[in-house]
Amino acid sequence: MPYLRCNACGRTMQINTGEVTHYNRPNDSTNPTKLIGSATCRACKIGTGFELVDNVIVYVSGKSGYGSVSEGLSSTVKTLFAEAEMGFQNGIPNASVAMCRASLELALDEKGITGNTLYEKIDKAKPTLSDIEIGLAHASRLITREAIHRGNLVELSDVPSMLSATVQILNKLTV
Repeated sequence: MPYLRCNACGRTMQINTGEVTHYNRPNDSTNPTKLIGSATCRACKIGTGFELVDNVIVYVSGKSGYGSVSEGLSSTVKTLFAEAEMGFQNGIPNASVAMCRASLELALDEKGITGNTLYEKIDKAKPTLSDIEIGLAHASRLITREAIHRGNLVELSDVPSMLSATVQILNKLTV
């Protein structure tokens, strides 16, 4: 049985694939023994995201490796980003990236950067964001477009980089 350490309190959890302690993606036909989900700690009730392949844990979500958003953001933007974090911690990668996109789009709106599409808004943010941040924002837009509009599944292990990019951009928009 694989064991997982709780990111919140540090207790060890045993993942029993016979119990409903995971979320198995129905569209992941490439590897039927691959489980993506979140184990909820019985002690502190916090979820820790993981991927399990052939009874071996191949990925565990980091506690805070992607950074924290600035206090200068609106409460709505911070709430949307918190939902992105919760989606990640609970093993729901598509929901997580969708909330990253929502928080980014709202922060651009609140900064007064307008456009008919997210592409236009990001392009108009060039005076505020560096070339790297513009690139990260466009990469985020493309990844979430594939997940939201085209039904492509995002890997849980790809979400921390999306969260990290979102934090960097959101924090820059508060300056």
